[in-house]
Amino acid sequence: MFLMRQIEVEIRPEWEKAKSAKKEIELFEDCEPNMLLGWTDKNPSLWDVSSAAEKPTITDILVALFRRKKNGDKIAYLKFSSNAVEKAKLVLAQTNGNTGNQQIDLSKTHFELSGITAKQLCTLIYHILCEEYETGIFKKSDFDKIVFEVYDKYQVMQIASSGTAIASVATVAQSSTKIIPVSIEENGNIVESSSVSGTK
Repeated sequence: MFLMRQIEVEIRPEWEKAKSAKKEIELFEDCEPNMLLGWTDKNPSLWDVSSAAEKPTITDILVALFRRKKNGDKIAYLKFSSNAVEKAKLVLAQTNGNTGNQQIDLSKTHFELSGITAKQLCTLIYHILCEEYETGIFKKSDFDKIVFEVYDKYQVMQIASSGTAIASVATVAQSSTKIIPVSIEENGNIVESSSVSGTK
């Protein structure tokens, strides 16, 4: 399983720098203090971004997180394997998310590291650093692009829906029409015959 953690934008360069550093076996499973930036909230929140069928994608989750963002124009995130959690001997507790989007929050992709201590957190970060991971930035421009794409698709659906409705009305009108013969008599003789349309 792959997990995603929202981190502070200013610490992302340090994570990127650590990727290229030589991996060495340390005597203690620990990390530098600056790597704790963005992890110090109680019960750190993690998202399952394995993209399982019928589950929100990492983009869906980032959009939901960005919508609730009050300051700044970007979100930084860290994506890593759940192996790091297992090696740190921690347990993921499945909980509801807190993005305000029920489709995301109730999707069973949100987890917490309940009751984790500072030492355990350092151990977790140590194991993340020892494995393959990636970082990313989700910007307001990315958010706007997705919103516009959704709006465009909605507009196309509305136009298609309206066209179908108009076609349906035309079909009903056509099927409810019949020809009514009309004759004009003068002194008992038919002098003119024609037809008009009427409803069935």
